[in-house]
Amino acid sequence: MIPLRRGLERLATLAALIGGGFLLVAVAVTSASVIRGVFGRPILGDSEIVEMCLGVAVALFLPYGEMKGSHVIVDVFTARMPERGRAWLDAFMRGIVALVAAVLALRLLDGTMAQWERERATMFLELRYWWGYAGASLGMTLWAISAFFVAFEHARGRQHLRKAS
Repeated sequence: MIPLRRGLERLATLAALIGGGFLLVAVAVTSASVIRGVFGRPILGDSEIVEMCLGVAVALFLPYGEMKGSHVIVDVFTARMPERGRAWLDAFMRGIVALVAAVLALRLLDGTMAQWERERATMFLELRYWWGYAGASLGMTLWAISAFFVAFEHARGRQHLRKAS
């Protein structure tokens, strides 16, 4: 299992780095548009770029959070449960998260295909919508796989989660 965990962690890290790249693009476009706006020449379609980049970035960050165990967990009611009971409850809940992520990934994939077929594009820059859907779909798919893996680890009592630093 350890090689599989390492592989998933590497993929999740790569996805997060790519998501960080999208985030940097969004920051750069916003900054440039604000600076140009001071001189009365904002970037036309800046919001289109920022919206797509941020949507893809968020989806690409989620697998990393799952593999590192850094999603928010409310344990007010489970803090006094035996460790094995908590592990099974965590496994169940992470399985639910995995199912939701899988449904989201499928819906985004369906959206990708629909946007591709309809050739829909943004108003100002005429960016194709499908690439935003496709990027988010990849992130959600990796999140679903990661969540299923982590759920399986918890069910087997092998939590290899580390605190995010």
